[in-house]
Amino acid sequence: MKSRILLTVAAAGLLCAQPLDAQPAKPPAKPAAAAPASPWAKVPALPTACYSSQDKWSEQNTAAFNAVQQDHYKQNDINDAIRQNSVDNTDLMAVAARLQQKMMEDPASAQKYMEQMMAQNQKAQAEAPFQTEREQQIEAESAAVMKQYEAALEKAYGTGNARLDALLKKYKPSLPGAFNLWLRYGESGEPAWVEPERRAILKQWDAAYAATCPQWFGTGGQFHAYMKRYKDFLVVERIPFEKQGDKARLEQYETYGTPTTGWRTVTDYEAAEDYMNMARTLFDQRETAIGCQHPCQ
Repeated sequence: MKSRILLTVAAAGLLCAQPLDAQPAKPPAKPAAAAPASPWAKVPALPTACYSSQDKWSEQNTAAFNAVQQDHYKQNDINDAIRQNSVDNTDLMAVAARLQQKMMEDPASAQKYMEQMMAQNQKAQAEAPFQTEREQQIEAESAAVMKQYEAALEKAYGTGNARLDALLKKYKPSLPGAFNLWLRYGESGEPAWVEPERRAILKQWDAAYAATCPQWFGTGGQFHAYMKRYKDFLVVERIPFEKQGDKARLEQYETYGTPTTGWRTVTDYEAAEDYMNMARTLFDQRETAIGCQHPCQ
């Protein structure tokens, strides 16, 4: 603090020593620091294929999530260091004296500033319950969409399921712990009539899934529509709300005289991570591959 005052006084003395018509040399302009890339730039586009084996989206989504999370952790470290510096080095008596001096110099502006701060705090407190409710609503909507998909798939699979139940009444496989493998490949010693029926059931399921899939995983499907609503919620509602707290924090640092070089909000990192987690929850519901593949060739 003292060194800053001494430099100011010295600079004033140099200016006073110059002729009145002399203009102080302007320091060279510093190049503007490049704005950090938005974490949303790393989020992969949602898949449109019905089968996860048809694209690399799952791997891309995981890699993007890890990259955004690493950036998030690095920014957390920078922000935490600034916060700790403010806690460790702030002279509250000096801050109080500085604020008092500002109030004495410009009481109207100081009063207006205090009123704005109080209004912002009251606004944030009033909006917090609504924001919590909106978070719960959008999460509940994802669960509802998932249930609708499961119900639609169950209905589509109805004929194949009934056919499988009839098959299992006539023939019980000896490998209940490997049921899916039995459906695909059968087992030694089973009657000759079992394999054609198994293949027919798998084909029926494949057809049902192929007919149902575009309504959910296709570009205009319900999972895509929900993910658009979810992103809109994050970008239009959550991020601006949480940035109100960021603004108050930065104003406090300014009041305390805490340097904030390198600080940036992390609410967009959190939102992008939540978006990719939600996308994984929904699009991991895709089938891996066609069911009647090897036995139906």
